[in-house]
Amino acid sequence: MGRAVLIGVVSDSHDNIYAIRKVAELFKRAGASLVIHAGDWVSPFSAKAFREALGQDVRILGVWGNNEGERLYFQKVSSQFGVEILGDAGSVEIGGVKIGVYHGTSPIIVESMVKSGLFDVVVYGHTHKLDVRRDGRTLVLNPGELCGYLTGRSTAVMLETDGLRAEVVEL
Repeated sequence: MGRAVLIGVVSDSHDNIYAIRKVAELFKRAGASLVIHAGDWVSPFSAKAFREALGQDVRILGVWGNNEGERLYFQKVSSQFGVEILGDAGSVEIGGVKIGVYHGTSPIIVESMVKSGLFDVVVYGHTHKLDVRRDGRTLVLNPGELCGYLTGRSTAVMLETDGLRAEVVEL
């Protein structure tokens, strides 16, 4: 593995700008160098809010959820703010750790990613339910819902690449 990196992991922000700003400030204070969003940002102003709260030094990337209706416009706006959209699914390698990201609308695709052996970490969302577990050598992370609309809990995960340690944070 490479050098230790701290990564903020969120999903299902659903335009909750208050929660976006709050979690971004938490990630920034903690020293995160990357934020991964597993989809259901909903509107491009969510990407803008993340960038404004995190500043220019933190990389932001994510995937589409099932609630981004204006994908072309979202892609254009988010790229203006330096937010990378990987498509419906994607991967990133950071700190020597290979991370697969998918919104999670198809449970069979999530489990296929987990069982594939291609990723050290699989990040997904969609269910609005926390899921932090190991499956063999793969760490599986669903940070729950950032928005807090369905469960009443606004949650995220802090991932340390050194030792693949995940800590659930509640706003």
